[in-house]
Amino acid sequence: MPAPARKPQDPAAIRAGLLALLVALDGTPAGSPAAAAYVSALRRRGEDLAAAAGIEALHEARTAALAAAPDRAEARATAIDAAWSTVPGWTA
Repeated sequence: MPAPARKPQDPAAIRAGLLALLVALDGTPAGSPAAAAYVSALRRRGEDLAAAAGIEALHEARTAALAAAPDRAEARATAIDAAWSTVPGWTA
């Protein structure tokens, strides 16, 4: 059975959700079930943002997420790029 379609959301709400997921992911052990769930949610939020506002919005959200925590920028970039690798049109 296919997953139910997600309702379109406001790009600002999606970006806020992305940041919340990254903060949660920052404190989660790599490889844990919780980390996998956060990465999956991060992928879905990226898909939602791309659908709502385009690929450029993904780049802007990535830049903002990295700037929000410079000490975690490398880990966040890795997580975002891995999660969004399946979003059509995404390149880091």
